[in-house]
Amino acid sequence: MYACQWHLDVPFGKQGEALKVMAEWGAEKLRSSGFRKVRGTRVMAGHVGASASHVVDEYLFDTLADFETALGDMGEERFRKLAERLAPYIVPGSQRWVVWRLVEPKGAG
Repeated sequence: MYACQWHLDVPFGKQGEALKVMAEWGAEKLRSSGFRKVRGTRVMAGHVGASASHVVDEYLFDTLADFETALGDMGEERFRKLAERLAPYIVPGSQRWVVWRLVEPKGAG
């Protein structure tokens, strides 16, 4: 399983507006794209030791192929409009995807 995290920073004082658009976009992704295959999702915002301007949008996928398919769907028109609405709330150059492979510790049952 893979934890696929979209990291981004938002301008000071704009976290609420950014999270509102991200929630709308997330609902549409889960409804009408390859993101339907996620096993779980969560959004995290910096609190202690991380900037409150830093947001992580996380999705759990069984395979990298499922993740790549979901990303490919983001080129569709309905998602472009949401991306344009979110763009003013993203600090330029701050967004990136980080992908983690989830592993069981040795000896775990």
